[in-house]
Amino acid sequence: MKTRWLPAAAGLMAITGSIWVTSCTSAPTTQGLAKDAAAAMGGLDRLRGVQTVAMKGGSGTRLRLGQMAHATDDEMPASLTNVVETLDLANGRAALDYEIKMGDFGQHRQEVLTKKNGKAVGLENVAGRPLAVVSPSGLFSWGTQNSPEFLLKRNVIGIVMAAADTPSTEQPQTRDFAGAPHAFGTTRLASGETIGLYFNPQTKLLDGYETTDTESMLGDQPSVYTLSDYRDVAGVKLPHKITIVKGGKPYSDVQFASAAVNDANALAVFLVPAAADAEADKAIAAGDYSPITVAKISDGVYFARAYSHNSLVVEFPSYLAVVEAAYTDAQSATLARVLAEQFPKKPIKYAVVTHYHYDHTGGVRGLAAVGATILAAKEHEPMVRPIMDTPHTNPEDALEAAKKAGKAGSLEFFEGKKVLSDGGQTLELYAVGGIPHVEPKVLAFVPKGGVLFQSDLFFPGTGAPAGPDAVALLEAVKSLKLRVTTNAGGHGGVGPFAELEKAVSAAQKAS
Repeated sequence: MKTRWLPAAAGLMAITGSIWVTSCTSAPTTQGLAKDAAAAMGGLDRLRGVQTVAMKGGSGTRLRLGQMAHATDDEMPASLTNVVETLDLANGRAALDYEIKMGDFGQHRQEVLTKKNGKAVGLENVAGRPLAVVSPSGLFSWGTQNSPEFLLKRNVIGIVMAAADTPSTEQPQTRDFAGAPHAFGTTRLASGETIGLYFNPQTKLLDGYETTDTESMLGDQPSVYTLSDYRDVAGVKLPHKITIVKGGKPYSDVQFASAAVNDANALAVFLVPAAADAEADKAIAAGDYSPITVAKISDGVYFARAYSHNSLVVEFPSYLAVVEAAYTDAQSATLARVLAEQFPKKPIKYAVVTHYHYDHTGGVRGLAAVGATILAAKEHEPMVRPIMDTPHTNPEDALEAAKKAGKAGSLEFFEGKKVLSDGGQTLELYAVGGIPHVEPKVLAFVPKGGVLFQSDLFFPGTGAPAGPDAVALLEAVKSLKLRVTTNAGGHGGVGPFAELEKAVSAAQKAS
């Protein structure tokens, strides 16, 4: 049913078969509705005085994590607890802090977008790992959002103020939202984005908005944010429940227990530790940055150690092959720079995907952007192809720019086994079944030097025990009759293959 705005003695009334809104003496505009929303939240002056917001005690769910055992499986939702989201609106900083649990996997994570000397820098703090200092593009989150930057872009205070301050002659439509008629209008944010706004005709509050989010893995996603459970916090009404749908599928939801406005103690999360100052300077200077060191482990074979997710580099006479484009495009950009310095005349020709889990494919687009052909198992195509093919335009990423310039790498899928061989160097890729973590799993083997690279199955050099994946890994290596001497891990480090054999033997005896 459409709404008509009719003049009346007392003002304008919205008619939908019966009178349900009485407004002012002229037809409403989106700007006017936004000003009404600001007034309902406490007033524009009060909103402009909000410098920090800390949403606390959150719990909820997160999906779209890409952690399935089979590429076509339904995804298991992860639970989020102890969620704290901190916004420093005055200085353009934001932080996510939460505990995530999905099946047997659990982590306490913190991702912080902060600044040093006015320049943006990222901090990732995961329990059990050293603090990582990265560029903002190097932040990877499994919280309610893809990165803390989204907290800044999509927060209700910023959106309402932007709409209230933007001149508009647009007259709102009536659209259903969350099961009820709402006044709908659009506005333009400072970023240039157009965002659709849903105003509640009874409460005047903003009940939701829709726009395009560009996710690091999912790409451009039409996204809908639903805001509810508004509560008074120091004179400002803030939504304590937020539900996000991206690409027409549930993405995340969180219910907060409490909130704080302009709490000076909330700013502590944005401090860059003194010990990390030099690394922060490095990240700021580099643009796209994630810490990586490259060390030789065999003739023509190098281990690219990152702070969490590692890669293997295999040198051929005229090119390089990288096994595992892990974690983020910032990590891929850093790796590409380091390799260009170390091997100035050898481009990255191939990048191998060991499995499609998003923390191990987060840098795929980054390596394709420098021209690498992405090699993946045929069974992984339903997950890997969308990573490459879905546009990333808000903002445009390096691969989108490379595609326009005709310099982007392509996708190549193989079945069973793929061999790269040139000038006495060989890299063998095996798509192996029967490993619980993912089906199939790609193992990379360099016969010259006997180097094996595997991800998530066993953590070499850490003393970690052998679980079912490690047992399956050993069985696969024996079945393939690979003469492995060195085991390099996507996590952990590098160790003798005998370490795996010993760990599996100990696990079998214990069981």
